[in-house]
Amino acid sequence: MMRATPLFWALAAVLVAGCAPQTPKTFSPDVLETLYEPRYAEGFGLYRWGNSAVLHVRKPWQEAKGDGLWYFLAREGEEAPEGFPGERLTVPLERIVAMSSSYVAFLDTLGRDTAVKGVSGGRFLTSPRIRERLERNEVRDVGYEGGLDYEALTALRPDAMLVYGVEGENDAVTDKVKELGVKAMYIGDYLENDPLGRAEWLVVFGELVGEREKAERMFGETARAYEAAKALAAKAGTRPEVMLNAPWRDVWFVPGDRSYMVRLLRDAGAEYVCRGEDTDRSRPIGAEAAYVFASRADFWLNPGSANSLAEVAAGNPNFRQVPAFRTGRVYNNNARQTPMGGSDFWESGVAAPDVVLKDLIRIFHPELLPNHEPYYFKKLE
Repeated sequence: MMRATPLFWALAAVLVAGCAPQTPKTFSPDVLETLYEPRYAEGFGLYRWGNSAVLHVRKPWQEAKGDGLWYFLAREGEEAPEGFPGERLTVPLERIVAMSSSYVAFLDTLGRDTAVKGVSGGRFLTSPRIRERLERNEVRDVGYEGGLDYEALTALRPDAMLVYGVEGENDAVTDKVKELGVKAMYIGDYLENDPLGRAEWLVVFGELVGEREKAERMFGETARAYEAAKALAAKAGTRPEVMLNAPWRDVWFVPGDRSYMVRLLRDAGAEYVCRGEDTDRSRPIGAEAAYVFASRADFWLNPGSANSLAEVAAGNPNFRQVPAFRTGRVYNNNARQTPMGGSDFWESGVAAPDVVLKDLIRIFHPELLPNHEPYYFKKLE
C-alpha cells in the first residue's frame, strides 16, 4: 500500500484552498451571502462577509428613497471591502447609546442591558435594570435629538449611537455626532407594520452584541407563540368592532389599514371600525366624524393617557354616550407605566408581541383565554 508523502498533503491543501469560496475584495450587493433570512421583517437584510457581517437597513425612515443604509459589522479586525457605501463598526458593541425605548427592550431581552451606557428620555423608561443603573449614574440620559447633551455623549465614549429617523435623516444631529467621533446607526424597527416583523429586529440587536444565535432562538419562540395565539383567535365566532385612540385638540388621528395596531386587532379576532384606508400612515378626522365611528364600536382602546373613565369623559362629556363607555369596554395600554407616563407597551411590548396579542384576545374573546391576565392593557373604571 502506497503511503501519502508530505508533498502529497501539501498539494492537497493547496487544491482545497483553491476550491474554497473566496470573499470578494470589492463590495457588490449581488455577491452577498445571506447570514439570516428575515421571516416577517421587511426593513433589514443581514449578510455574511468573511468573518464579519453586513447589515442593510432598507427603510431607515418613513418615505425613505434610494437603497437605504449599509453597515459593515467588523470582526477580527476585518476592514470593509473596497467600494462599501456605508459605515464600519466593530462588533460586538460594548458601549451603546440607545435613542429609543424599544432598543433598550431588545438589549434587555437579550440580557445585554449592561451594554447600554446612554439613553434618551430616561424618566419614561420602564426597564427596572436600566432605571436602577440610571439612579447609580451608570447610564446617562443624553436628551433628545432636538437638544442632545453632546458633552455627556462624548464622555460616554460609545461604540455606536442607535438612532431612528422620522421624515428623513437628521443631518444636523448625525453630522455633529460624527464630528465628535461617534458612529450613528439608524434602526428601522418602528416602521414594520407586522408585529412579528417589528419583533424580528431582535436578531439585528443580537448580531450587534454577539448574541445572534440566542436572538434567533428567542424570536423563534415568540413567533411560534404569536402564531398559536392568532390561530386560536381565528376560531372566535364574532369579530367585534374597535375604536382606537382619542382626540388631540379636536382632531382624532386614526391609523390606516396596514398599520401596526390595526394588524394586532385583526390577528386578535377583531375589526377596526375606521377601516377603509389602504395605508400605514395615520390620518386626521374631525371630532364629529370620530364620534360617529366610536358610536359603532363595541370596544374602545388606547384613549390617550387616560387612567380612568372619568379622565376619558373629561376630554369630552359626549363620550359618556359612546356604547363602549356605557358598557365598560374601554381599555388602555398603560397598565405598566412610569410615574412620568412612559408606557411599557411601546418598550418591552415591541419585543413581546405574543403577550400583547394574548392581552387583546383576552379582552375581545375572554372565553378563549380565560386564565390569561392582561399584562400591558387595563380596563378603565
